[in-house]
Amino acid sequence: MQITEPAAQNARYFRPRRLGHVNLWVDDIQKSENFYSEVCGLKVEFTEPDLIATFLGTGHTPHDLGMMQKTNGVPRYGRNGLLQLPGTIGLTAGLNHLAWELKNEAELVQGYRHLKQDDIETDITVDHQVAHSVYMFDPDGNYNEFYCDTVKDWRKVLTGPMELLTSHWDPLQAEGFTEGRYEETPVLEIVESAPVHPWRLTHATLQTPRLEEMVEFYTTIAGLRVVAREAGVVYLVAGMDDYDYNLVLVSADDAAYHHASFQLKDEAALERAKRVLPSSGVTIEQETRLPWKHSIFLRDPDGLLSEWYVPGTAPRDLAARGGLPLAMAV
Repeated sequence: MQITEPAAQNARYFRPRRLGHVNLWVDDIQKSENFYSEVCGLKVEFTEPDLIATFLGTGHTPHDLGMMQKTNGVPRYGRNGLLQLPGTIGLTAGLNHLAWELKNEAELVQGYRHLKQDDIETDITVDHQVAHSVYMFDPDGNYNEFYCDTVKDWRKVLTGPMELLTSHWDPLQAEGFTEGRYEETPVLEIVESAPVHPWRLTHATLQTPRLEEMVEFYTTIAGLRVVAREAGVVYLVAGMDDYDYNLVLVSADDAAYHHASFQLKDEAALERAKRVLPSSGVTIEQETRLPWKHSIFLRDPDGLLSEWYVPGTAPRDLAARGGLPLAMAV
């Protein structure tokens, strides 16, 4: 069922343009980097060896996918002694955070100040050198980053192994620039030799036992707009018109990150991936052929799912999914 509720433009806090990236905790950074670059075709844009982190993408943003090696209980520090990764987090492989790209610093600062005025808790605020960020948790404990780009030509700043990037940033002291420093016509690059040729990250899927609380957070705080509801599933979108949705919430007994979804350019790219993947030793976990999408799901070295898909032309009808698990049919 297509619906509209409520408009992101009326949000008091944040009004993101899109889902900028997904960041994962991984067990072995090199194995995961190899999988997402050599198999999935995401180009390694830069790394932070001291943070044990890798950042990959297609070029729409500084990275579509980030990954950090688990802390195993040992804290890691950013610039100037900033406790960036406490040893109490990152103990298991899975979602680190979802990152929402805002138009400019003025909107980020205004949203943060409204949160403070309303006594709504946030976690950390940081300067990543190419972005300013505010972090906070949703009702299920999923970590969210709300950020704005601070450098338009980010490839001149971020390339190869980087020394520690992140330091403290105080939104209450920021002037708040109003121009958008994101790239409107980005240069896209992928790993041509990889079986999968991705185009862009579009959305993430979360399972939740608190569906309405999560909808309230992602509309009121995160500024997303509900565009459809069906069979225990809610689809939400940020501000950019060329994304159908950026987050899917699926009702479930337990809270869990299910997968991130990457759109391919066309059906030919998907068929090529299916044909070439066997030679890479990677098994397709699930193929979906539904009127509203055609996709393959892959498991990374930690067992985390990712979806690589081409949208269909027919409207969604989850009742017609057959035996396919709900979170894979959305």
